[in-house]
Amino acid sequence: MKNAQLATSEQADIKDGWRRSFLLPSRLKRFDEAGLLFALIVMVLAIGILHPEFFDLGSIKTLLRQSAFVGIMAFGMVYLVSMTEIDLSVGGIYAVSATSAALLIKAGIDPWIAVGLSFAIGAALGALNGLVAVLLDVPLIIVSLGSLSVFFGLNLIISDASPVFGMPRDHAFFVIFGGEFLGLPSPAWVLLATGIVMHFLFFRTRFGATVRAVGSNRNAAEFIGIRVGLTRILATSLTGLLCAISASMALAYFRAVDPAMGEQKELLVIAAVIIGGTSLAGGSGTVLGAFLGVLIITVIDSGIVFFGIDTNYARFVTGCVILGAIALDRILKRSRAASSHMQSHL
Repeated sequence: MKNAQLATSEQADIKDGWRRSFLLPSRLKRFDEAGLLFALIVMVLAIGILHPEFFDLGSIKTLLRQSAFVGIMAFGMVYLVSMTEIDLSVGGIYAVSATSAALLIKAGIDPWIAVGLSFAIGAALGALNGLVAVLLDVPLIIVSLGSLSVFFGLNLIISDASPVFGMPRDHAFFVIFGGEFLGLPSPAWVLLATGIVMHFLFFRTRFGATVRAVGSNRNAAEFIGIRVGLTRILATSLTGLLCAISASMALAYFRAVDPAMGEQKELLVIAAVIIGGTSLAGGSGTVLGAFLGVLIITVIDSGIVFFGIDTNYARFVTGCVILGAIALDRILKRSRAASSHMQSHL
């Protein structure tokens, strides 16, 4: 009887959350990312004041371009982390998608078609991760730990472990997405557009509400009829698609692919999402926070270069930032839980 009452209460909570998800999200009524924005501004000023060349237009364009390659993938990871899932294979999907597009173009296929096919490949690889996780009934992080090596190995096989170059530089795809628009790199505009779409999808659609419901309480979500397995597969497929979009931007800019591209990308993507404020406990996420998290990581990397610090410290610093963000996430979560507990007894 007690279990039935509990399940009914959880069912009511999730249904209420679904109703609220189609209204103005509460997080839009307050700017939760203000702290991140403040930290970003302080870091930018700290570097720029001591090294004014950091504010050069060329440096800003480079920073935005680098942020775009990671940020587009990070938007997909927001969905997964909010479901208490982590995909370690995003770098491999990124690499396979880029190499596939490049090889298809080299084979004489029109770049627009080749890139479209690479989108399908990226989405399929992401869906494969989700399908295996559902069939084996294991967390995605376990499956992706294996598929990480599988995808990078596949990339080496199809590329014959050699760079792929010789792209038609004068084709419209490379001119448009490898160049600039209104004075800024085209990938930065794609990042902005993708972020807007992903934010809307996360907060204002049934799919986004379902993702958050699964992350809040998977058992309760199943109890009210949510197809949890299908939701996991769709979320991983979406992440794979975003990896392919990011890869196409990199291909358009560099006009070549390297077998090693994509390595360590998963660390940057996960770091951006966690630093951005998406809770590891699930049930909530922030696309805007992920965007700011990407900028913070990119600014840190730029600062290391401008201050002449050994680049080997880049990963060390990023790791420290991730640990700090995880610690802060747990502290805030415990603080909110304690506050809620106290209020319930008043």
